[in-house]
Amino acid sequence: MHYRHRFMLCLSVSLLSMILIFKFWPGFATENNNDYIEPTQEIFVEQSIATKQETAPASPPKPQVPVPVPDDEVIEEDIELLDFEDILSLDKIGEGDIGQTGDSDEPVASPQSPPTPLKIIEPPTPEEARAAGIIAEVYVTFLVDKKGFVEEIFISSIRKYQSNAQDYEIVQEIGYGIMSASLTAAKKWRFNPAKDNGKPVKAYTTQVFSFGF
Repeated sequence: MHYRHRFMLCLSVSLLSMILIFKFWPGFATENNNDYIEPTQEIFVEQSIATKQETAPASPPKPQVPVPVPDDEVIEEDIELLDFEDILSLDKIGEGDIGQTGDSDEPVASPQSPPTPLKIIEPPTPEEARAAGIIAEVYVTFLVDKKGFVEEIFISSIRKYQSNAQDYEIVQEIGYGIMSASLTAAKKWRFNPAKDNGKPVKAYTTQVFSFGF
């Protein structure tokens, strides 16, 4: 116990000695930096101006449209008017030139290459004609335009055969719905157009529709 008391006493003395040394030793004393120093220079702050920014910038001014200045010279010219009698005396424009230059819309009688069938529609034999045992050939003439379409059709000849399908007579009309069936089918035909001098032209061609054979 005496040893511990001595040790504690020595430790306390040592700590007290160190505190006194640090407290009173020259050079360790620090000046108080918390003293107020009066400023020697005055600072002036200008009054601030509050500004407000717009949400969008203002649109630029519209460009001025230049005003055209007319610089055309007015030329005075007398206009000669035709009398009504003079107008009536004038010939039609282009009249008389068809025979010289030719009309491309006129059918060519004998083209170098006649129209050839491209799409063929055969007419069905009507039930009336089938029941009556009619045997006939209907010659249909086509006017084919320059694009191969059928422009006009007409029946040019009708041959009505006997029961032996060899002897026939030419008739102007034939019933039993044969003529109507022939024209209906003919309207649906298409052709390669005729050509003359290497160019498509209008031309006629004749095709035969058979019934009862």
